[in-house]
Amino acid sequence: MEQKGDALMASGEKALKKRFFIFKSDKTDSAHDKFIQATTQYKAAGVFSKAAVAFKRAADTSEMNGDERGIALELEESAKMYLKANDTKSAVTLYKRVFEIHNKNQSSINAAKVCAAIGEITEGDEAMMWLDKAAKYYRSQGSKVMSSEVLLKIADSKAQSGDYKSARDIYEEQALAALDDRASRCNARYLFFNALLAQIATMKEISLMDDVEVLKEQFEKYQELETQFNSLTRQHMVITDLIKAIQSENVDAYEDAIREYDNICPLNSMQKDMVLIGKKVLDLHVNDLL
Repeated sequence: MEQKGDALMASGEKALKKRFFIFKSDKTDSAHDKFIQATTQYKAAGVFSKAAVAFKRAADTSEMNGDERGIALELEESAKMYLKANDTKSAVTLYKRVFEIHNKNQSSINAAKVCAAIGEITEGDEAMMWLDKAAKYYRSQGSKVMSSEVLLKIADSKAQSGDYKSARDIYEEQALAALDDRASRCNARYLFFNALLAQIATMKEISLMDDVEVLKEQFEKYQELETQFNSLTRQHMVITDLIKAIQSENVDAYEDAIREYDNICPLNSMQKDMVLIGKKVLDLHVNDLL
């Protein structure tokens, strides 16, 4: 299959050099067809780096024909192949070109999708910048659900990088937005829960007793805003138990609360990290009292 792909690529390049075509588009169309056929062979063979090059050459021929839609489509496919080949740098470069095309043509939804794709494969501030762009594009088109999804990815990234205050603010902001949307209201409790876990992760040993009061006030505020965040829910129960454990300076009770909740409603790795930071701070506080 790889050899067939190589032969098709060679045939495509040869077609571009031929002079007997009456119209320029004839030879570019012929080459384009060969390059696209080559991508199929390379993908089937699992040679994704060559599939990426073949899609890029197809995009080049689309550019010769002034086909912007084709350029964007094939560059995006090339970027995806580079990702499969573990060449993130090349993928990002091509995705940025695709974004420029969609942005120029005022295709906001497509631009948003590409921004989100770049945000997911880059890191740090660059990832945040692209995800924020994606959210703004979605919001400009009235796509609240997609905008919220992207903003929550930003919140998760903030939490994973240790910026728990920013993560908390975004979770809370999205929870409040969910309360105003009938379709999304059921998510508000879980977003408030994540905001509280992020708040726990911001607590400091030196100010632990003051910090837990802030956590308690935040918890009470969320209950007033969302009546479904009540004592019958597991999220309410574990936050109540964690607050009591911190106030009573009881590390064992804190661990028991986490273990009991996790056995019934498994915490994801990010949530575990946040509650374990709280445990570490409580440990330090208790040890300093000895």
